[in-house]
Amino acid sequence: MTQDSPHIVLCNNAELDGSKPAKSVKQFNYLEESTRKINLRLPDFVRGVYHLPDRLLDLLEIASYVYCADRMTPRGSRDAVEYHSWSRTLEFVIRVRDEPFWNKPEVKQTLSDALKFLTGDREYRFDFQPGHSTPPTSLFDREVFSVAGEKDISVILFSGGLDSLAGALERLVKNTDEQVCLVSHQSFQPSIIRTQERLAKALKSHFPDRVHHYCFKCSLKGIHAIEETQRSRSFLYTSVAFALAYAYKQSRFYVYENGVTSINFARREDLANARASRTTHPQTIGLLQKFFSLFVDKPISIEVPFLWKTKTEVFESINASGHPKLISSAVSCNKTFQNMEQATHCGQCFQCVDRRIAAHASGSEDFDNSGIYAANFISETMVSRETKTTVVDYVRQGRNFANWNVDYFCEKMMNELQELIDWIPDCNDDVEIVEKVWHLCNRHGKQVFDAMKHMRNIHDDLHLPIEEDSLLKLISEREYLKEPIERLVASIREKVSDAIPAMFRQNKPKNENDLNTKVQALLKTHRQDLRSEHPEVSFAGARVIPDHGIGTNLLIESKYIRDGTTPSKATDGIAADLTKYPADSHILFLVYDPTRKIASDQEFIKDIEAKGRCTVDILR
Repeated sequence: MTQDSPHIVLCNNAELDGSKPAKSVKQFNYLEESTRKINLRLPDFVRGVYHLPDRLLDLLEIASYVYCADRMTPRGSRDAVEYHSWSRTLEFVIRVRDEPFWNKPEVKQTLSDALKFLTGDREYRFDFQPGHSTPPTSLFDREVFSVAGEKDISVILFSGGLDSLAGALERLVKNTDEQVCLVSHQSFQPSIIRTQERLAKALKSHFPDRVHHYCFKCSLKGIHAIEETQRSRSFLYTSVAFALAYAYKQSRFYVYENGVTSINFARREDLANARASRTTHPQTIGLLQKFFSLFVDKPISIEVPFLWKTKTEVFESINASGHPKLISSAVSCNKTFQNMEQATHCGQCFQCVDRRIAAHASGSEDFDNSGIYAANFISETMVSRETKTTVVDYVRQGRNFANWNVDYFCEKMMNELQELIDWIPDCNDDVEIVEKVWHLCNRHGKQVFDAMKHMRNIHDDLHLPIEEDSLLKLISEREYLKEPIERLVASIREKVSDAIPAMFRQNKPKNENDLNTKVQALLKTHRQDLRSEHPEVSFAGARVIPDHGIGTNLLIESKYIRDGTTPSKATDGIAADLTKYPADSHILFLVYDPTRKIASDQEFIKDIEAKGRCTVDILR
């Protein structure tokens, strides 16, 4: 079996070619109990629309199988998430109704291209087999619709988050004669279902006879998901919306997501490909448009009206609609399954950080009240190291966007801008696209700092000390101004400054090798915490890395100054080490000087650090 051996997924009793090597083989058939593994109930979009074309019925099943297989196929260990490619090869063998359409090379290639970019996976392969059929009544739960045949209809994706709520309100307020169809995917998470239904009910009460909520239920059955990123969910969501739009003879549907989230520039180097969400990225939207257009004789348009809005401006849109009280009912958190109490948000994930900062930037914090969050990262200690990293990365990126001019922005973000150039609608040339994206990011960056000023005014009580590892502390110490490697060095120094002297209080190290062994053991104990808080910087003991260890950002070397070792000798040894180790690595020298042979710590450190690419910490 090779590295590229696929995870094979057999669907609707499809048959496998026994000669194919595979990492794993899964079987799905939602109509048979033995291979069901998923709950799949497709709504009857319009009364009597059980005559939807076979290829559309196939699409809804295929999208459901892709979504469930994605959740059941691991991407790798936690270390792989942070340091490796984190991509998979998936091969689907699916029995379908309209096999000639699905086996067209253009259809298979376009579907594969869309899913590869959307999920960041290595490859998607499809083998479609004929012979699948289902009676209409076994496929759909019948639902009565009151708006069939009307022309002024908008189909929009409705997750229950702030952006989709703002989009629904915008359409209902600005287009007073329009019927709005909300399309929701519902998995087996009661809190999300309640959120969507509660918001839909509220919208129906504010806009009588104009709001219609259609729920597509698809989830794993009786098993827990292995992979929680759900990168393929937007393919499922848009497939359902496309099918509903088709039923209403609409050539477009709407996805409401702010542009900063959609473009999702990496906040650090290791957040790339599958590790960064591309669910509504302009290239994803463009590829899905191309794919859905193959089903009909005219182009299908997926509109993203909030592409040039920030999250702060989404809050402002809700406020302008006259319905800000709905803000607290919308749920943005992607870790609701971890909430043990009544809070609807964990208060620690990226989505919660983004939401709370945008709420303060827009002056909406009274509506986005702290009671909906299980944790308060603003004024309380962030227990999770990942949360601290998320907050620092978020603020650092905001600062960069606020300070960079358009030329520097273009230079720094060139690779990611290239993924946008051909996929931004209604722009005349590349320069216009870059300038519009820069203006969007620049506004976002300034809004982040407006929010932090507002947070300090509200939450910083001058009568009380600031809690360690809170956002207020990070702001006061300008943590976001420090380079990632500088932050990692500070964390390591904090862990060894007390531990090493205590470890050798009774018995000093036998020699320098003994000291290095103990230091490496200590770092190994804390490795998971350090990697969690500083995933963008790799580190290793200088004496244990292999000769090909180039690429390790931080190397850690211990020096023992004892009888027979003068400070000048130690300095010479350190100078030699700087020429010996990879030129692209930073070196942290932990100098253990229990008998105070170093006369002036300041001069000793200054002389060494003046050579560059190193930090010195003296331990006693």
